[in-house]
Amino acid sequence: MWRVTLAVGIALIAGCSSFFPTSPTADDSDPVTPAPVPTDSPEATVAVPTSDGTVDVARLLDRHEQALASRSFHRHVEQAGPQNTLDVWIDREREIRRVRRRLGPISNDVVLANRTVYTNVRDDPDTPYATRDATPNTSLLASPAGTDLLRQLLSDTAYRQVDSVRWNGRPVAVLAMTNTAETPTTENGSEIGRSRLYVDRQGVIRYVEHTERRPDRPDIDTTMTVTTDIERVPIPWWLAESDPYSSGSM
Repeated sequence: MWRVTLAVGIALIAGCSSFFPTSPTADDSDPVTPAPVPTDSPEATVAVPTSDGTVDVARLLDRHEQALASRSFHRHVEQAGPQNTLDVWIDREREIRRVRRRLGPISNDVVLANRTVYTNVRDDPDTPYATRDATPNTSLLASPAGTDLLRQLLSDTAYRQVDSVRWNGRPVAVLAMTNTAETPTTENGSEIGRSRLYVDRQGVIRYVEHTERRPDRPDIDTTMTVTTDIERVPIPWWLAESDPYSSGSM
């Protein structure tokens, strides 16, 4: 399988947007992902890597990336104020990827399939998409698993495991800031209001909720949800006539 190296993002969703066209699209709707509401369960015991009594964040992120390296998944990132979202779908079996980012009503969308990059075209009703050949090092995102974003969010914070519970039918470890965590002494003077992670036994970080108050820049209010073993990548409306899942195009 080929890899892709292209940063996509907005604010903390991070990256460079020059690859994407800027065009409003009426795309497929996303299911609403509710915040985790864990239920205590005696068999829901999950261990996470620790060092000196706190969570080893570097090892935690390495495990997350390795756990997703061979699995199909959907990663949804949402950042409030303004409303920014990033969706990444990867179908490992059929080698289909899609990256969609939204900033308010503006949506940018790219699909990689059949060794071709499909990009939704702006302001041309007669040409719904453009194509180019994918090269062996073509990618739609520098960090599909989201580890780059997580490093930015979590690097200045110490975490401890506060519970092992069952969430959405899956045992997870609940990680929260330590009681002794101090406000990061960075240039922007951020103060973390809440930072909580839900990690499963395979090391996948299933859910992240992170808020920061920054006096000189917009506040951060970010959530990330990861769903694994998806059956297929949802194909956008503008690529429906060339659906890579149809028998004639695979």
